[in-house]
Amino acid sequence: MPQRRTSRQAPTIGDVARRAGVSRATVSRVLNEYPHVRPQVRTDVQRAIRALRYRPDQVARSLARRETKTLGLVVADITNPFYAETARAIVETARGHGYHVILCNTDNLHRLQEEYVEVLRQRRVDGIIFGSVFLDDPVVEGLVEAGYPCVMYNRRLRSGRGNYIVLDNASASHDLTRHLLDLGHRHIGFITGLRDLSTASERLRGYRAALRAAGLPADPRLMRPGAFKAEMAQRAAQELLKLPRRPTAIMAGNDLMALGVMQAAGDLGLRVPEDLAVVGFDDIEIAAHRQIQLTTMAQQKAEMGRMAVVWMLEIIRDPRRYRREPLQQILTPTLVVRRTCGALLRGDKSGDRRATVPRPGRRAGRSGEGKALRVPSSRKEKR
Repeated sequence: MPQRRTSRQAPTIGDVARRAGVSRATVSRVLNEYPHVRPQVRTDVQRAIRALRYRPDQVARSLARRETKTLGLVVADITNPFYAETARAIVETARGHGYHVILCNTDNLHRLQEEYVEVLRQRRVDGIIFGSVFLDDPVVEGLVEAGYPCVMYNRRLRSGRGNYIVLDNASASHDLTRHLLDLGHRHIGFITGLRDLSTASERLRGYRAALRAAGLPADPRLMRPGAFKAEMAQRAAQELLKLPRRPTAIMAGNDLMALGVMQAAGDLGLRVPEDLAVVGFDDIEIAAHRQIQLTTMAQQKAEMGRMAVVWMLEIIRDPRRYRREPLQQILTPTLVVRRTCGALLRGDKSGDRRATVPRPGRRAGRSGEGKALRVPSSRKEKR
């Protein structure tokens, strides 16, 4: 006599098949959303699934289909609002396509990146999105070489290999420095990120190029490392502001460091922007706060995150193609002019509007509410 199923035993695919009056193979086709199933049969199977409260074995399904519907996301510093904002866009876009995301944070350490890549591959993720690559990164270079599905955003490899979505950092930094020069500053400090990152090296290169173009030296005494951290940038800014001839403006390699510069200025009794102009990068949410109003070079954070997922799904479907023809996009930055650079003191002191300001050959248009001027900074390029 067959043993009676207890309430503790989960229903199986066989139970669903018997209740719907179909084969196990038909139930499997319905679960996997195969198109060639008669509508009435599909309805009967779905009713049986609901009635029995059947839950498919996701591990078994992923082994059969060779996919897990999960993506790895490796970021450099989750405490940096830039990564929190882009991670949200990535998670929401992935979820909209039926994928889940496993998030890993490296704290900009090579060994953690290597460890997390191994963990994600053991978890059989379908691909990895990196916001954490180094200029020289053997782990990611190895994935690219092997044709493993991966996309880099915000940063890229020195070799230029692989799929990536980045800001035109050199042009953005050049334009941001040019903005300060146009405001009359000739003694401009720069607080850099980590030198082994593409974002830091490219932004430093743009700063130096703008000074050269203006006939000014790139004085190494005005450059300090800040490691993309607010507290380190605060200490670096204190050093700069205690120089016998202190800078009249400081450009920070990201907005977090710019906030550290503002804190240092306040600690030393300096007013921003009256005594010191401060600018940053990224346009994180707090940059627009009424008490801060940071002038910054904005990134297309939501678009960057959305594109990373869409591209990843394309690569998963055809990895060989994108190994031969990698997807590479350089996004256009936007200069957001707010209080801290001092420009608004010379014009509209109310600072109560946000507009796209045209340059030769560009169309002007409204860009939403806020207390800033938005200026398109550079080109958009697809390779």
